[in-house]
Amino acid sequence: MAVHLVSYLKEQFTPATVDKLSVALSESPDNTLKAINGALPTLLGGITRRVQATGGALTLVNFLDKGDYSKTPLDVSQVIDTTQAIDETTAADREFLDHVFGDNLTRTAELISVYSGTKPQSAMTILGLAGSILMGVLGRQEQEKGLTADSLKTLLLGQATEFRQALPSGLDGVGSLLEFSELVTPTGPQTEVQGADNLSGTVINPNIPKSTEGDRRQENVRWLRWAMIAIAVLILALLIQKCSENQNGTDGISTDSTARVESNAVEDTSAATKESVREAHGEVGDSTASGPLGIRDSSKINR
Repeated sequence: MAVHLVSYLKEQFTPATVDKLSVALSESPDNTLKAINGALPTLLGGITRRVQATGGALTLVNFLDKGDYSKTPLDVSQVIDTTQAIDETTAADREFLDHVFGDNLTRTAELISVYSGTKPQSAMTILGLAGSILMGVLGRQEQEKGLTADSLKTLLLGQATEFRQALPSGLDGVGSLLEFSELVTPTGPQTEVQGADNLSGTVINPNIPKSTEGDRRQENVRWLRWAMIAIAVLILALLIQKCSENQNGTDGISTDSTARVESNAVEDTSAATKESVREAHGEVGDSTASGPLGIRDSSKINR
C-alpha cells in the first residue's frame, strides 16, 4: 500500500517534539497537540480538495517541480530548536500553504486557533511546519522519483475519506469552509498506482507510488543528464586540444613545433662549399658573383 499520510505526518510530532514546540510557541503542550491534531487532517484535506479541482493536480505538480528542497527539513525536530529557525522554515514555505488554501488560509488558521486554544499565529506556524514536511516529501518525489499529476491525484483521493474522518468534530467550521464533504475515496478496485509498493518507506523515500508515465519521465531525465555530461566532456577535450597547439604571437595561427628555420646568419657560405657547388654544376667560376648572365665572375673575363 501507499504511504498512509495522516500517520506519516503524526509521527513527525513526537511527545518530545510537541514539548519543544510548545515552549518555542509559548503554548501549553496540550493545546499545541490539539492544534497539531486539527492541522494535519486540515492540511491533507485541503491539498486533496486542491487536486480535485480541474487541472489542480497538474498545477500542484508544476509548483513542486520549481521548488528547491535542499533546505526543506526531513523532520520537524530539525527546525524547532529556536523561534528563529521555526520562523525561517514557515516563512520559506508559506507559498505552499497559499497554493493549497488560497484565500481561505487565514480563516483556516483562525478556526484551528479557536478549536485548540492556541494563538492564531501559533496555529499558522503549526500548519506551516506540517506543510513544509509534506511539501518536501512530495517535491522530492516529483523531482527525483517521477511523481506525476495522475499518481499524486490517485494517492490523495485514495485516502480522501480518511482525511475527512480524521478531522476533529470541533473543526466542523473548517470542514464547511473547505467543503470536506466532497472528500470521498472513489469506490471500485484498487488502482495499480495506489497499491504499488514502488518506494521504500523511509523519511527520504516514503512509499509514494509513481505511474508508468513517471517511470518514462525519470528515464528521459536520466538519459538527458548523461547526454549533457558527454557533450561537456567532448567540449572540454576540444578546448584542451586547442590550447595545446603551438601558436605564433602575431595572428594565433598554429605552427609546426618540429620545424626548424635557420637564419641567414648560420647559412654555410664558405669558399669550400661554393667550390663544391660550382663543380657539381659544371661551373668554372663563382656563379654568385655579380656580372652579366653567364659571366658572373667578372674577375675572370679575358680582356
